[in-house]
Amino acid sequence: MNVTRSNVSLLYVILIIFLLACISISSFVASTNMEAELDSFVKETIPLSSVAENILGDMINQETGVRGFEVTHEEKYLEPYNQGKAQLVQDLEAIARYESHYPSLKSLMEGDIVPQIHKLQDYYESQIALVRGGKTDEVLSRVNSGRQLMDRFRQLHVKLRTEIDSIGTDVYSHAQKTGHYTRIIIAGGGAIAIIIGICCAFVFKRADRAETALRRSEETYRYMAESLEAQNEEIIAQQEEQEQTLEKLSQREQELETISTYQEKLTGALNMGQFLDSSIPDLLQLLQMDAALLVVKSPDRQTHDSGRSQPAYDILYAVGYPKQLPSRIEQQLFGPALRVFRERTQIDLRRELSAEEVGVHQSMTYALDQYHPLFDDHQEVIGFLLLTGYLSSHSEQTLRAGKGLVRQFGLAFLAQLMNEERSRQAARLEQLNEQLLQEKLLIEEQRDLIENILESTHEGMMMCDAYGTLMFANHRMESYFALNRRIGENWVQLSKDIESHTPSFSPVRTAIEGLLEGSLDKLTERFVLTGGEEHRYIELYATLVGDKKNRQEQGYLFVFRDRTEEEKVDEMKNEFISIVSHELRTPLASVLGFIEILLHRKLTADKQQRYLETIYKEAHRLSTLINDFLDLQRMESGKQVYHFTPVDLAGVVRDVADQWKEKHSHAILVDAPDAEVWVRADSDRLKQIVHNLLSNAIKYSPQADRVDIAVRQENERIKLLVTDYGLGIPEESRGKLFSKFYRVDNSDRRQIGGTGLGLAIVKEIVDAHQGAISFDSVMGEGTTFSVELDSYTVPHADGSIIVLEDDENLAKLIQVALGKLDIPTVHLRSAEEGIVALRHIRTHPPRLCIVDILLEGTKSGWDFMAALYDHPVTFRTPVIVSTALEPPLNYHEKDIEKFLRKPFSMEKLLQVAEQLLYHTDSYPSYVFPKQDEALITSSLKRKGMEVNEITRGQDTIRIELKRKAQSDPQ
Repeated sequence: MNVTRSNVSLLYVILIIFLLACISISSFVASTNMEAELDSFVKETIPLSSVAENILGDMINQETGVRGFEVTHEEKYLEPYNQGKAQLVQDLEAIARYESHYPSLKSLMEGDIVPQIHKLQDYYESQIALVRGGKTDEVLSRVNSGRQLMDRFRQLHVKLRTEIDSIGTDVYSHAQKTGHYTRIIIAGGGAIAIIIGICCAFVFKRADRAETALRRSEETYRYMAESLEAQNEEIIAQQEEQEQTLEKLSQREQELETISTYQEKLTGALNMGQFLDSSIPDLLQLLQMDAALLVVKSPDRQTHDSGRSQPAYDILYAVGYPKQLPSRIEQQLFGPALRVFRERTQIDLRRELSAEEVGVHQSMTYALDQYHPLFDDHQEVIGFLLLTGYLSSHSEQTLRAGKGLVRQFGLAFLAQLMNEERSRQAARLEQLNEQLLQEKLLIEEQRDLIENILESTHEGMMMCDAYGTLMFANHRMESYFALNRRIGENWVQLSKDIESHTPSFSPVRTAIEGLLEGSLDKLTERFVLTGGEEHRYIELYATLVGDKKNRQEQGYLFVFRDRTEEEKVDEMKNEFISIVSHELRTPLASVLGFIEILLHRKLTADKQQRYLETIYKEAHRLSTLINDFLDLQRMESGKQVYHFTPVDLAGVVRDVADQWKEKHSHAILVDAPDAEVWVRADSDRLKQIVHNLLSNAIKYSPQADRVDIAVRQENERIKLLVTDYGLGIPEESRGKLFSKFYRVDNSDRRQIGGTGLGLAIVKEIVDAHQGAISFDSVMGEGTTFSVELDSYTVPHADGSIIVLEDDENLAKLIQVALGKLDIPTVHLRSAEEGIVALRHIRTHPPRLCIVDILLEGTKSGWDFMAALYDHPVTFRTPVIVSTALEPPLNYHEKDIEKFLRKPFSMEKLLQVAEQLLYHTDSYPSYVFPKQDEALITSSLKRKGMEVNEITRGQDTIRIELKRKAQSDPQ
């Protein structure tokens, strides 16, 4: 049977129809099976509904058993409860198998029904536990909550059944629709198959006609193809001849291009390695050689053979040879390699391959070596280029071209050698230049360093040579003598000029002349420099400057050092010793004299009393003097401790004035506002300021009868004014008035004693308070001293949370955390500030107080709590006592047992604060870590707080205080 294109097309059509029929049948079967499976799956909803009903029955059994047990207290009534509980686990597992297919069912079970079941079971278990514990009343009080939980479950169960019915209805409806759509698709597929069959039959008929026409055309063209094939063979032969000619031309063109490229690569190389890598391989390729070796004489090495020195050789380049061959040539040359240096011409040699070369070229036995000499600029042989070809036959033309190319390579190699040498010389010169620059920079840096050292020193320095010629003077010398403009002059002559207007320089000039003449080895002199506002005490010493190795003297270095401050210190020390000795000995002499009288004489009682009072006053004066010395020492060394608290300046002034009114004849007139004037200061040091200023005012107004002291408030500043009507302060003493040990000394004040420490101490205290002190004085009329301090504003604590903490960072952190409570907070750093804030509360007490025990003032957190409890408005305020004690081991918090320690978390702080703010009664309560209860009780009692009740937790104790009778806040 002949298989034609029409037969093949017919087979394709039959196969397509068969496949479409199979697809239709399989689709119909698949749709029927799918519908059957969906029907069976829908039938599974009945067991699902049954399981849901079983869950309801399980819960009812549990409820029935628990209620029977609640009424009878008999364990047998718990059997339905236990059976229902066990069956509930199985039913929940059964319904869980359907949850993966239905997300809505899973959401309902996990979100509502299962949590409700857990709540019911927790309720049943707690009821059973309460019944067994005998708490019948509590059991009955919880029955209604159990019913509410069961009613809620029944509502959820109805919702579950509704959901299951909805699932069954949706699934069954979906299955019916799916089956209907499947049959429609199958029917459409069958119709399409029929249409395709009709089309295929039509195509088959047309294809059969086309095949007949094509068969006729093939016979016509077969004859034409045979004649064209003969013509094509003749054309191909001509084309092959042309291709051979073209190939020869291309090969010649390629050779010329290679030669041109090779000539280009002989120039432009940056270094010898790049030159050899680019030129020798191209040369081998052009000459059709296989290996190359470049050898030159080594300019730096020699070999010794039989006691004679022989030149060594360097292999600059090798390619194509085994590694063992070139390494031998570095020591000694033999045969044609040595002949090249002697004969100075090219040597060709045909030889057998060595064993190493045979290992590389297995099928070759002979090699052609060409030794080409290389010349320097004096036409001396400096090396050779060895080219090797294995079994190569070269034409005469190639050999001639090779000689020319090698000659070009030799010239280029020589040029490259000369360039390399010039590059090495340039690199060496650059290296030497860099070294010179570095040495120059080093010398300049050393010079600048020496100049900077000489210029930065506090002494004046000048240098002269061995002949006395001035060479250098730093800028400090300008404050002694203007020598910078006289460099190059003779130092001896300059010293004579200095002597003309500074007579005390005469012995110095003589010593300088002796030093330069060699009669003196060293120079150390002192002189007084006059001509300015005050005398300057100068010390001069000279040092020999020279080269110790070569023993050459280069000159002398003269150093001028200002000793004026040392002289002043010595003078002050002497004055201090004089003052101290006088001030200490005077009261001590009085004490010893009166004591001696009391010991050796019999006196009346009145005289004894007067003498003892005198002794007491003098001893008190001596004690005050010593305390002034010690206070000033502590202040200057930074060891004085200040306790900054709110202080009523007006009250302090009145108290100090009252003390002075009883001791002196001067009238102390106080002008201060009736209201409180608050500053933040150290109370004791503030009193010391007022005492010292009053003492100074009374001391320097011996002819007056009054001293005025006033307190003024100007915006945010508070002024303390102390005015006397005495002698006044001279103009020349005003700049030194606050210096220690300084006293205004003239004939009018010769009877006025003192150490000169009072105002110095006042200045130190005012500076420590970041204040300012000044004075205004008129000679013969009096002086007014003014002290300015920042005013202190009492914080408004009504209805707020008081944070009593001296650590700024912790206080800020607590305030940020308490911001969530939407209650204003007030930060105070000392118990004194807290007590002042409490005194200004009239209507609304603080909501909460967070109290640290150790604060920066003199008082502690206990004092604040005592004031809080004694206040008629704030005694019910809750308090959190923060502590740094570590919590006990195995600590567990409970609802009514809170423990706050440092460091503590802000979450814990909020919990304790909310507990005390919203879940405590009206009595004040304090939370402490567990410790000695008796110690805490006695401490609170000393502060005026009575303990009402102590609640003990695992790691804390909570103390309730007794109420005090509330008085009228007005």
